[in-house]
Amino acid sequence: NDATPGLTCLASGGILKPDANCGRLPPELNFSKQNGYYVGQRVEDPARGRAAIIKQPSSPASRGYRTTLEANYAIQWIKSQPKKTPWMTTIAFSAAHTPYQPAPRSLVYSDISGLGNDCSDSAVDSRLLMTQMVEAMDKELGRVLVETRLATRNADGTVNFDPKKTNTVIVVVGDNGSFAGDVRLPFDPSLSKGT
Repeated sequence: NDATPGLTCLASGGILKPDANCGRLPPELNFSKQNGYYVGQRVEDPARGRAAIIKQPSSPASRGYRTTLEANYAIQWIKSQPKKTPWMTTIAFSAAHTPYQPAPRSLVYSDISGLGNDCSDSAVDSRLLMTQMVEAMDKELGRVLVETRLATRNADGTVNFDPKKTNTVIVVVGDNGSFAGDVRLPFDPSLSKGT
């Protein structure tokens, strides 16, 4: 009795059939290779000159919501750094990027029930899904800061970050231009990606 059978099915690497069952894959699809934000190849490039390790999609290390996995690995790495030694890290979140897929319910502030379950390409669904993917990324960035003790949570759940207390600088950048349907005022959609 799963309230979000599509998400459950995606997280397990399957494809949702219209009758809400995780069914057999059509022969042309191979989700053991890639499935957007839930199943995909992951490359580890450990420090100290070791060779890259490729985790195939069948590995449990490559299964789960991508933004959460990326936050988990960042937390693990930050916590492993020697105390009182300067360090720098980059968290290259995959979100928000196509394919637009619903984020786990626990990571979004807005309601996702039914959204994206019909596999439509409507501009409204795309915009809402992108918003939720950004919300999920925001929540996971907050978790990284809190779990590494660079920030605390206020009673209302917001993040309390004081750079002076932690001698930390955070820079947030994005390399993905937004498609016209995702551009919000006061920005001009005619200057968006793909125009």
